[in-house]
Formats: sequence, structure tokens, C-alpha cells
Amino acid sequence: MAFVTTTDGVKLNVEEAGDGTPLVFVHEFAGDQRSWETQVRYFSRRYRCITFNARGYAPSDVPTEIEKYSQRRAIDDIRDVFDGLNIDSAHVVGLSMGGFSALHFTAAHASRVKSLVVAGVGYGSEKHLESVFREAAQQAARQFETLGCEKFSHIYCAAAARIPLLLKDPRGWEEFRRMMGEHDSKGAALTMRGVQSQRPSIYDSRNRFVGSTSPFS
Repeated sequence: MAFVTTTDGVKLNVEEAGDGTPLVFVHEFAGDQRSWETQVRYFSRRYRCITFNARGYAPSDVPTEIEKYSQRRAIDDIRDVFDGLNIDSAHVVGLSMGGFSALHFTAAHASRVKSLVVAGVGYGSEKHLESVFREAAQQAARQFETLGCEKFSHIYCAAAARIPLLLKDPRGWEEFRRMMGEHDSKGAALTMRGVQSQRPSIYDSRNRFVGSTSPFS
């Protein structure tokens, strides 16, 4: 087990496999670095694969102050992983929450990204539903605090977007739900409040991405 210390003093758990050009994976809210195991097993045959747990996801540190969680900080954490592992540039892959951070990281540090793959980016970005998304995120944070990750994972992972996985791969869905249930409840709540509910709509950044300038630069 290895850790990278961020510029604001938070330790992030990182794992590496393989040699070659670096390939950095950034996980979604409901997942963690374990979510990338299948991809790492394949790509580590030719690449230096790096995964890390975001702050709030043990065994990374779980700060207890809401000020430690933000979209700006999530972007900087990717940079700190690069710096901590002496990576000048890498291929970057991000999913959902991790995809949003990877997208803005690329806009802010284009010279450090050889290629970018993002999936599931933009959830909650519809401008007319912005307040609904933010309230839903706040409500989910309260559920993590009152029920805990294990109990709430049965509800959260039964959302409409997760049902296709349940139908096509029940075993994979249960593994996904179980791992989410192992997350730190406080870290999940703070991530939902500080990162998810406060991130800007992706449409607000449309012109900035064209010019490779992140709104968080």
C-alpha cells in the first residue's frame, strides 16, 4: 500500500501495476480504485496503470471538514497524484464523478494529458433541473449519515441508472453494491455535499473546454 500526500496534507492511497506509459484511472462516486480492476488487469500488460482512492474513500484519508471537499480540490488531487508519482504526462480515464474531474484536469493541464477518455459525464447538468440535482445530492448526503453506507447502498444501487447492470450481470452488480457498502459514511456524505452537489453544470464550461481553459484554472 502506497500513499501520495496532496498539497493540502491529505494522503491518497495509490496502486500501480505494469510498466510503460502511465495510464491513470479516476473513479466514480459509487466506486473506488477497485472498480478499475478489470481494466488494470488488461492494460497493465503494456502500460503503467495507476489507480487511486479519492479523499473520503478509505484507506485514503477521510477529512472531516467540508472545506476539504470541492471540485477544485478533486482536480488538484489528480495533479498531486501525477506529481507524487513523478509523472510528467499520462493517458487519463475517468468515469462519472471522476470523468468530470478528469475533464477539467485536462482543460487546466493539457500538456500533461496524452489522451483522455471520459464516460458518464454530465449527470445533473440540465440547467432547468439544476436545483433538483443539488437537492437530491444533499438528500443523499443525509441518507449516508443516517443510514450508513451499507444500508444505503441497497437503495442507491437500485437507482434506474444501475438497473441495467443488475439485469445483465447480477453477480457484478452485487460486487459493486458490496464495495460501495464498505465506503466511509462520513466521507461519502462530505463528497456528496462538497463535490457532487456544488459542481457547475457541464454546459457552463462548454466554451472553456473548446479553448482548453478550465473554469477552475
